[in-house]
Amino acid sequence: IELIFNILLIFFLLHFIYSKIKIFNTKVSLGSDLNNVSKYDILLKTLGFTYLNPHVYSDTVFILGNFSKNFLLNEKIIFGIGASIASFLFFFLLGYLSKILSKYAQSKKVWNIINLFIIIFMSFLTFLVFLETIN
Repeated sequence: IELIFNILLIFFLLHFIYSKIKIFNTKVSLGSDLNNVSKYDILLKTLGFTYLNPHVYSDTVFILGNFSKNFLLNEKIIFGIGASIASFLFFFLLGYLSKILSKYAQSKKVWNIINLFIIIFMSFLTFLVFLETIN
């Protein structure tokens, strides 16, 4: 079962990397009229993106679960606490910095840098999973 999950994870990561490479040089358009959006719509969309997003579950179950599967129980607990704290800090900072950083989000150059970082990081993770799979 571990081999099957590792292979599935490798395919998932390769597909994710491919999708980032495919959109690498696309034009960015984030402009929309936010004055006509109700608080109910914002709440509903936030809940939808949070709980209906398959990446939430795939990241948590497949990626983090896969990397922690060989840890001892106390290491798993520490890893889980660390991952939770990192996730909280990331989303907390992302939320508060979004207003400040939104003026840069229209730049194609900035998105290319972000996508390049994601491609490199996910390629590194894929390589680690591949090495673990062949061992």
